[in-house]
Amino acid sequence: MNLFVRPRNLRATRLPALRVLETSRLLLHEEADPARVEGLVLAFRRDRVLRNPPAVAPLSHGGRPDEAAVVLDGANRVSALRVIGARHVIAQVVHYADPAIILSTWRHYVVGEGAAGLRGRIAARPGIRLTPVRTAREAEARLEQHAALAAIVDGRGAALVGPGGGPPPDAALLRDFVAAYQPGCEIYRVDGGDAEAWRAEHGPGTLVIFPPLTKEAILAIAARGGGFPAGITRHVIPGRVLRLNAPLAWLESGETTATKQRTLEAAVEHRWRQHGVRYYAEPTYLFDE
Repeated sequence: MNLFVRPRNLRATRLPALRVLETSRLLLHEEADPARVEGLVLAFRRDRVLRNPPAVAPLSHGGRPDEAAVVLDGANRVSALRVIGARHVIAQVVHYADPAIILSTWRHYVVGEGAAGLRGRIAARPGIRLTPVRTAREAEARLEQHAALAAIVDGRGAALVGPGGGPPPDAALLRDFVAAYQPGCEIYRVDGGDAEAWRAEHGPGTLVIFPPLTKEAILAIAARGGGFPAGITRHVIPGRVLRLNAPLAWLESGETTATKQRTLEAAVEHRWRQHGVRYYAEPTYLFDE
């Protein structure tokens, strides 16, 4: 096995927790993106390796090997592995309460032919209403108070998408809202920024802003089996494991979880002793994604 892992603390030679888990025990807190899943299925069948393991957190504090875990990053990978019939996945297990693990929300910048009539499509959704506000800053302040499901900012100004409630926001309503602008639109996931800045970069469009979420809400929504729309939550997890390159044939095999875990630990130990592990402390740009 060709494993690429990152140690948390080089002096203590502590490595991130890598565990072999059954794919059936992983819970998604957000929907998978069908287009990305389809692409991953093709890549898995072509390359036959899992390059980057998903990051997961135990659903409870027990931490038992057989308990359910919530996927924090990697919903599309997990969904693709299920499509190809992989029984197991290697996951990076993290302590979700660690303050170093930061939860935030993406913004969506929506462009394309369908973006022009976005307000009308949103307003036509049952149970959803639009309430104009004076400024985008006011809309963000109302979202902080969970007074709205989301907010939009376009050439006509800012508006709240209601009703509010929570935390957390109503996941079903949020999925219905996002579905209003998926057909015929291109969606950019953006980290902050205002509508004017993204308009200068991507052209005319609508900026969608989501309310803040809590880690408790992520665990609760996953336990209930009702995920948020794809591409809303963002987890920053220090010490991410990349370039794992685990063979899919091995993950698909009939070996027990315990046997595979022992094999994984031996491979990681061997890789570490052979100086095959590299740690990057600084933020990094990857140009081969």
